[in-house]
Amino acid sequence: MIRYFARVARAIATSAALMLAVSSTAVTAQTNPGPVKAEETAIILVDFQANFTSPDGAWYTRFKDYYDKTKMLDRTVDLVKQARAKGILVVHVTEGYTQDYRELDQSNPGGFHRGQLARQAWKIGSPEAAYYEPLRPGPKDGDLFLPPRVQVSGFGGTGLNEILRSKGIKNIAVAGYTADVCVLATILAGYDLGYHVYALSEAIPGFFEDMAKQMVTNVYPMWSTPVKNAEFLALFDQPKGATKP
Repeated sequence: MIRYFARVARAIATSAALMLAVSSTAVTAQTNPGPVKAEETAIILVDFQANFTSPDGAWYTRFKDYYDKTKMLDRTVDLVKQARAKGILVVHVTEGYTQDYRELDQSNPGGFHRGQLARQAWKIGSPEAAYYEPLRPGPKDGDLFLPPRVQVSGFGGTGLNEILRSKGIKNIAVAGYTADVCVLATILAGYDLGYHVYALSEAIPGFFEDMAKQMVTNVYPMWSTPVKNAEFLALFDQPKGATKP
């Protein structure tokens, strides 16, 4: 399964790099998207679940060195706290399946769901599907916590687009797991739906660290603006002397 993800990511990165090289000859200046308003912005947190975040999770060891080096989980919690304080909507999307996976086409040869079936993974209510508690919203937080999804994209089958539209959201910032699978799918879907997409590069690990860097550098710029945590938060800082309308 990991080799499959690596092959797919390399193919996507190579294709995107070629498209970027071609488009850069035709585009000489980046269009200024204008001011970013907190009330028109949402952070989408993808699959911050025990499978990835708990020492008991099946994939935790794959990311442990990255967590130790970057303090990603703690820094993501801090990012979310600051975003809430600024009035940015925080949306939690998770993956989850019924006990017998009856919602899936179990004859589909595609690798993604075949892997879940083989491991009997992500069953709703199981320990590995549990949410990462430090990110769970408190009673006074205005976060959205959506039902588990069975599709790859955070927009798939969750009603997320309709909810965001009803709240006047125009900008989305995506973080979570993983750079080459569900986060990529969410970024692509958000772009196709017309959102201004920001990829929170410090909170998007990959199964291989080099692969995640390649995605952020060569793939994501086609559909989003990769930003670090501080750069994203700074978008909402009021210039000195400015007043809110």
